[in-house]
Formats: sequence, structure tokens, C-alpha cells
Amino acid sequence: MRIPREVETKVVTRLYADAKKLDWASLTPQEHSAQYAKWVDDPEVGGRLREYLSDGDARVWIKDGPMKEWSRSLSGVGKYAGLVDGAEDVPIALVRKVLGSDWELDPDTIRSKPLRLTARKGEEETVLTWAQARDLKHLCWAALIASAEGDHRPWVICVIETFTRPIPANEKKAHLRLAGRCDLRLVHVSL
Repeated sequence: MRIPREVETKVVTRLYADAKKLDWASLTPQEHSAQYAKWVDDPEVGGRLREYLSDGDARVWIKDGPMKEWSRSLSGVGKYAGLVDGAEDVPIALVRKVLGSDWELDPDTIRSKPLRLTARKGEEETVLTWAQARDLKHLCWAALIASAEGDHRPWVICVIETFTRPIPANEKKAHLRLAGRCDLRLVHVSL
């Protein structure tokens, strides 16, 4: 059975508010699992979903739907991006912070898996891709594959850190060595 859009919006809004309070990205897999169980038991989440899904299916829907989209939504990308305050500003903020104010984002080029976009300055083009440190391998691999398939545009890899989750200096150095070895530009960006 299909979940009506208004129910889906209310449930995802609640999930995302909770995820923000919990600093979702910093939780362990065990903590994620415990939170899924809490959400299924919560009348505002599981209670609303029970009309359409069993408890087991609700848990899978939460995990493989909205929460799988969480990091993309924070970056203004994906089905639920509109439910995250300020998320639509993230791509343009990244372009300005990493490339400068003379670069323009092409909104039609925003993609996921990994998150990336094309930015232009006159005739010059570059691909900007971003994720948290744990997903650096996906960013590098996408850039290397693009190059191997004939895309000669430069790629800029952005490893995102936050005030509450800074990347240790030794890890940053390792990232830079890896990017250098792959002939890629890498920057660490605080959001």
C-alpha cells in the first residue's frame, strides 16, 4: 500500500528533526538500529505508518528510504531535501567557499552517488563533489572513472567536516596524500 504524501511528509519531517538533534552521522550502527526501533514505536512515526505498513516494513521504509536520503537531503539533493531548512543553499555555498564567487553552479548538473555538480567560470568547467570523510573513496573513484572514460574536466573533492565533528590533522594529511597520488585536488570544508 502506498503511503499518502501528507503522511510521508509529516513522518519524514519528524524523522529529520530527530536526526538533527541526535547528530545522526555521528551515531554508531547499533545506535541507528536502536533509534529505528524507537521510531517504529513512536505514535507520530510508526503509529502513522501502521495504517500502511507492518512494523517490520515500517522499519525498512525508514531505514532504506528517508534515512538513506538523510545526507543527500542535508546537501539540498534528493526527494526530501525540501524538508531540511537551508539545504537548498548548500551546493551554492560549497561552490562559493571552494572555488570562489566568480564561479557559477549549474543547478541542472546536481547528481548524487556521489554528490556532485558542475561549476563554470566563463568557458572553464570543473566538477565539485562532496561527502564526509568516510565516503572519500567514493569521491575519488568517481573522479578516476570519469577521467578514464574521457572526461577531462578537473574534479575538486570536498571532504566535509563540521564544528562538532572536525577531522583530525593526521587524517587530513592522509586525505591530501591520497588525492595527490590520484592527481586530484582535495579540500576540507567546514559546514
